Amino acid sequence: MGWKEYWTIPGPRDAPRGLPCIGFEKYDGSNLRYLWRKGKWVKFGTRHRLFDATDEDFGIGIELFLKKYGDSIPKAFCDTKELRSVSEATIFCEFYGEHSFAGFHEPTDPKDVILLDVCPYKKGVIGPRDFLRWFGHLHIPAVVYEGDFTESFIQDVRAGTYPVFEGVVVKGNKPNGKYPHNFWSAKVKTRKWLDELKRKSEYIEALRAMLAENEKEQG
Repeated sequence: MGWKEYWTIPGPRDAPRGLPCIGFEKYDGSNLRYLWRKGKWVKFGTRHRLFDATDEDFGIGIELFLKKYGDSIPKAFCDTKELRSVSEATIFCEFYGEHSFAGFHEPTDPKDVILLDVCPYKKGVIGPRDFLRWFGHLHIPAVVYEGDFTESFIQDVRAGTYPVFEGVVVKGNKPNGKYPHNFWSAKVKTRKWLDELKRKSEYIEALRAMLAENEKEQG
């Protein structure tokens, strides 16, 4: 069965320097997943648990997803020669609102979902260039960088050079790697977002562990 959990994307420390990559805007929200099997959407979950339409926190994420992607993602499978044999896939999205921060959401905020990754059963997560080719016509994170993964790029993200708030997720193929199993990813956070996390952690206890984790992750 293709019901995958989203992987943990590491910080930039161990990401391969000098390799080509694509940098996508990182959205500040909660990761949700949706299972498509034999023409139907059959299961919905957060990163670690299932939910349904009655869920107080994420139930609205089902309606939002089905309206936005319920028909367009299966159509993309049909329209793409390399994906026409897919009968099962896990779809990963970010659930967020205007004032979402560090995984916390304002209850009164209008919410949205955005497509992050597609994982066809037994094929692995689709690499970044094929993702853009096959799903780039849908609502996906903006591409803010294409080039080699370098220290100067990391510092530019941290300094706020790119039009993002939380940061950038970079993805690229490993040397001599072939679709779909050999791709790497890393996330680079902005100092502005980290400073805001630090400020809020002074009076929101639940954010203190997250601050320590992010400071370690981002080096």
